[in-house]
Amino acid sequence: EPSDAKVADLLGRTVEWKPDEIWYEADPRHVEKMLADMDLEGCNSRAAPGAKVAEQEDDEEELEQADAFKYRSVVARANYLAQDRPDIRFAVKELCRDMSCPKLRSWRALKQLCRYLQGVPRLVQKVPIGKENSQWLEVFVDSDFAGCRRTRKSTNGGCLIWNGICLKAWSTTQTVVATSSGEAEYYAAVKGAAEGLAFQSMCLDLGVELKVRLHTDSTACRGVCNRRGIGKIRHMEVALLWLQDQVKKAKIHLVKVMGTDNPSDLMTKYLTRSEIDKFLGTMRYEFEGGRSSAIDGGQS
Repeated sequence: EPSDAKVADLLGRTVEWKPDEIWYEADPRHVEKMLADMDLEGCNSRAAPGAKVAEQEDDEEELEQADAFKYRSVVARANYLAQDRPDIRFAVKELCRDMSCPKLRSWRALKQLCRYLQGVPRLVQKVPIGKENSQWLEVFVDSDFAGCRRTRKSTNGGCLIWNGICLKAWSTTQTVVATSSGEAEYYAAVKGAAEGLAFQSMCLDLGVELKVRLHTDSTACRGVCNRRGIGKIRHMEVALLWLQDQVKKAKIHLVKVMGTDNPSDLMTKYLTRSEIDKFLGTMRYEFEGGRSSAIDGGQS
């Protein structure tokens, strides 16, 4: 109703009701606190949240105890912020891998992330009200084969999209070393299928029936999913053949997507600013300038 409150504060996140949209935003104070802790207030901004580490930088000295403590504190805050910001998920995931033993290169990577957030402190998801009602839960998955120079492990990236709205995104390092890009993409597809079916089950509890459609840009992955058995890839865990059964039973519908149109690519590697903006747009995210005026001083 016109007299009802139009803004709510949910665990620090701002939810604002507009005439034809709902705006959802992570607490921008996390960015302010990160910049203050790293002594980077007013620093120059970067176009991307990170860059690949050169091979010669693999072996570096560890941080001093005080800096290591600060590193863990700031990265933990960034990890919480990344739940609502797909643009930094991959960068934060890489920083979290060094939490146990942060090094100088880890420190530099954290500063790069902070400088990126200095330029784009606010990312708002704008959800249209009552525009669509799709029966499909779209799951986009991707993998960066052997992207880690130190371990040669690949990354699982993915996102759940319904009615054009990103409901969840993830970026995780695979636990095993994939021996081919097709294998790495298949592991990413298994992760995405599990996330999609879990979300489908939760929606069913709420009275919403959805079908799961899995999008991958890997032809090899689709080939493995559509056949029965492990064939020549016997080294793969038999448990992962579960996905083949889900496809066979039509619980998961496979769809080919172009790599340039796959938003999950955002969660597998460092991208350019233009690519970041493109994929965020497909998930209905927009950068906003300045601090939110909806909640003054952090009070709901």
